[in-house]
Amino acid sequence: MAIYRLNIDQQLAEIGVRTTPAKLNISMPKGQMTINTERPQMQIDKKAPTFKLNRQKLNNETGLKGPLELAKTFRNKGKQTALRAAGAAKNDGNFLANHKVKGDKVPRLAKNKTMERLGPKEFNVGLMPESSPPEITWDKGYMRINWSKHSIVIDYTGEYMPDMTVDPRYSVEVFLRTEPYFRVMVEEAVSSTGRYVDHAV
Repeated sequence: MAIYRLNIDQQLAEIGVRTTPAKLNISMPKGQMTINTERPQMQIDKKAPTFKLNRQKLNNETGLKGPLELAKTFRNKGKQTALRAAGAAKNDGNFLANHKVKGDKVPRLAKNKTMERLGPKEFNVGLMPESSPPEITWDKGYMRINWSKHSIVIDYTGEYMPDMTVDPRYSVEVFLRTEPYFRVMVEEAVSSTGRYVDHAV
């Protein structure tokens, strides 16, 4: 007789996991930089030296008087001449009014005045007096040099922030690699006349 056996076949499920790591891309845009340099400027403020020459004292000492001093001299001389003339007129009047003087007084007075004008003259010869040097007043003037500051102006145009992108993104994929199953089969065994079979099933 035939011998049968029970064959049980079982397979467990197998789960697969696929992981995709994220990749970060960073790009840095290049901006533009503009540099403006302002060079220092020089500014000069100056005043030329000057001097003043005062010759008034020198002119007064050498006789080369100025208009003002000359006018004062003529005024003083005229005043003295007027005083002398007034005194002479007074003396002439007293002479003519003096009753003690005998004779013709008018011709005598005229003769005396003529003799005074024709009398001996005195001349003095001398060296030119030492004169004082002219007064010189100096104004030194000035020169001022001012410098403006040296500056550097830097301007930036464009974006300087980094650009970050994630490609691909991080992902985890879980899938069923092998489906589970359970099978029970009855198979015919070897012939019943075997040496390994000692009793019937």
